[in-house]
Amino acid sequence: MKKNTVVLDFMKFSVPDKIVFGRTVITKMSPIALFAIPDVAYATVTAILNKLEGYYISSRSGDHEQNALMHQEEEQFNGAFRKLGYNVDRVADGDESIILSAGFHLAKQPIPSEKPEFSVEAGEVPGTILLHRKAVAGAAAYLWQYCVGTEVPDDDKWLLAGCTTQVSFEMKGLTSATKALFRVAAIAPAGMQPFTDAIMKVVP
Repeated sequence: MKKNTVVLDFMKFSVPDKIVFGRTVITKMSPIALFAIPDVAYATVTAILNKLEGYYISSRSGDHEQNALMHQEEEQFNGAFRKLGYNVDRVADGDESIILSAGFHLAKQPIPSEKPEFSVEAGEVPGTILLHRKAVAGAAAYLWQYCVGTEVPDDDKWLLAGCTTQVSFEMKGLTSATKALFRVAAIAPAGMQPFTDAIMKVVP
């Protein structure tokens, strides 16, 4: 798993949200002993925040000069809080609680994708279906079945598609635009295991 890191999401915030975020960070971060001497002094970032808030309030009346000054100060804000974010990231060294306690947010970590137990995909050639099943430990073979239609039939109404030692199977010669159900069962030393839940697919 990747190490927890600070995300600089505040860079995309609106000016009012940046002001709230900045105040929150200063309030939370300044009492923490680990950040007693931050990379950017609290007095400095507080001064930047105060000026940004002042320009924001003045710009609400439509004053173009105040609006320009606000955006200039916003760049100062971005630079200062970026440095504080790097400061927290360095000190925390992946510790989620330290990052959050300082008022910053965590970068979202990718969730490992879990492959489905059984999947059915359209083949590249019309009338072809690709079946794939997660490998079962100790399985000697896999029994593939299908039936035409969308209603799950009784066990004796399923048709044999094939039996392989591989976890993938390609069905050919099916009628295009037909709806069909597919399932598979692993054959292990102890006998045949239960079939997977049926998956419906329209034949390409």
